[in-house]
Amino acid sequence: MFKTILVHVDRSSHAGGRMRYAAALAHAHGSHLIGAAMLGVARDILALDDLAAPRAERAAWLAQRTDDARLELSRFNEIAAKNHVSHEARLVHDRADNGLALLARFADLVVISQDDPTESPEYMATHLPEYVVLNCARPVLVVPRTNPSPARSDKVLLAWDGSKEASCAMSAALPMLSRAGAVTVVVLTGAQLDAAGFQAQQPELLGFLSRHGVGASVLVRDPKQDSGHELLALADELDCGVLVMGCYGHGRFQELCLGGASRTVLADAHIPLLLAH
Repeated sequence: MFKTILVHVDRSSHAGGRMRYAAALAHAHGSHLIGAAMLGVARDILALDDLAAPRAERAAWLAQRTDDARLELSRFNEIAAKNHVSHEARLVHDRADNGLALLARFADLVVISQDDPTESPEYMATHLPEYVVLNCARPVLVVPRTNPSPARSDKVLLAWDGSKEASCAMSAALPMLSRAGAVTVVVLTGAQLDAAGFQAQQPELLGFLSRHGVGASVLVRDPKQDSGHELLALADELDCGVLVMGCYGHGRFQELCLGGASRTVLADAHIPLLLAH
């Protein structure tokens, strides 16, 4: 069960849709909802006295950031109260990436927004969804910048390739899968898992889901395009409201870099993604 859901609160144009989605999810699961607004500066830097800016200027800047965060938290409280969910608002003296990753230790699910190129500085090597997915200890639900309604569709597409990450995502999504109107397990044949390999796993996978009260259908497909776009196209074809998949880190700087399929769905998805690493 999602007993505690953590949602990012900020001043972006997508914050309202994100908070409404998290509140509706908390209402459906009987969850406690935590809204966290960050000041945007690492807590250790805030403690320094030898910064270039004069102390009075820093104090004024910090006061403005605090006022802005409290204003957004008041909007969070209104949305949560309107959805009749148990909730609390937190003002955190940290950056959004590190602050959310730390708070996630005591939540069952983290809700953030897809990056919006119009709001994300081009110089950023790492974006918030990538960092949180790869560095927090919990599954992450990424709400697309199109801000879809939580009630758009109760069908779920579960991507499976036999990996540890796919297994983590499936287990993390069980509260959602058990409430879904329909669950489709999709296997894209390729180097990671071929049709014969999946056929050997299928009884175990369906048995696992069944014991958790999840009835699922299976679809094995030979992809006609890269796996990320194939999954998104299939979600459209089946009218799914959520895509569940394992998220992969690549390379030496794994905490900063995502693999091809993960990066594709995070960039191009227009339905929520439940991701686990």
